[in-house]
Amino acid sequence: MPDVDTPAAFLNAARSKEYVTYLDLVAVAVLAYDYLLNVGAEAEFIWFSPLSLGKVLYFLTRYPVAIVTSLAVYHQFAVLTPHQCDLVYKIIGFSLGPITMIAESILIMRTWVIWGRNKTIGISLLTGLAICIVPVFYFLAQSLNSLVFVNPPGPNVPGCFLHTQKNILFVVWVIITGYESLILILTLIRFAPTWRSKRTTLLQTIYRDGLFNYVYLCVLSICNVVVLIAAPRGYTTLLSALQLVMHSILSSRVLLNLRQAASAPQVVTIPESIPHGVQSGGLFQSNWGSIFVTTEMEVHADSGIALRSMRPSKQHFSSEDDYEETMSYGKPTRGVNSPASPATTSHSDIP
Repeated sequence: MPDVDTPAAFLNAARSKEYVTYLDLVAVAVLAYDYLLNVGAEAEFIWFSPLSLGKVLYFLTRYPVAIVTSLAVYHQFAVLTPHQCDLVYKIIGFSLGPITMIAESILIMRTWVIWGRNKTIGISLLTGLAICIVPVFYFLAQSLNSLVFVNPPGPNVPGCFLHTQKNILFVVWVIITGYESLILILTLIRFAPTWRSKRTTLLQTIYRDGLFNYVYLCVLSICNVVVLIAAPRGYTTLLSALQLVMHSILSSRVLLNLRQAASAPQVVTIPESIPHGVQSGGLFQSNWGSIFVTTEMEVHADSGIALRSMRPSKQHFSSEDDYEETMSYGKPTRGVNSPASPATTSHSDIP
């Protein structure tokens, strides 16, 4: 890309800058809209909940991205020197790695939980994340350190005008998408044997978020890779802010949706073909009030997911309404003496 001291070069640079600015503003608008949409739920299920790892990850995923996107918009309208442009770009770029990896950590925890806190799965996911971190930061550093900016054509022209850059940033999104594909595969493997046997609102939330999050982020990553490879140099950051925002929104939604689902009674759909004469129907099941903190799940090869060793809030049942919390393939291990009633939930049990 030639310097912007020629009219044609300046026109091309100004046009690409305009399009990038539009997409940065879209990212800010999406983030602001999501904040407004979920501020009530965040206050109820996140802000005033007990401190936990899930809560810390939520805050680290949710709020720093607002600062990064603000910088992305700021540098489009401020009058900056090439050195200042380089500094702002590096702050934004190097923030991309940690924020994205923290967002991936929420997906890791969700996957680990649905696999019954399996040690092998947990170690494998963490090892995979550690392996991904090294090349992600390497290619980020290579790309950001190769940035060269030039002075704008006039003293009061806002924005940054890129002169040269290594075209390797797309590798970052390829690596991240590959890792998210692994998470999706593990989710689907866990999902398949339980789909017909037992479906609660919480399980549906887990699998729905896992599938749709992957689809949204994968499509956006593919678009970003195509832009980074095929588009002119001035468009290299066209979708970067939007993808960062979507990673933050979708990953934090995973935890928020889990807490919302865990606060409600879980209706278990029991298959019609139940042995020992147990009738099919819906049963209210104690909630997973302590996802990411105290919930434990146990896997049975012949029965899908059994919810075991749960530590929910205090339940208020009469002796006639005593229910077994642990169920295998929809079969209560103790008799049910009367119709089930929803379990009450204490917000102190939600992580």
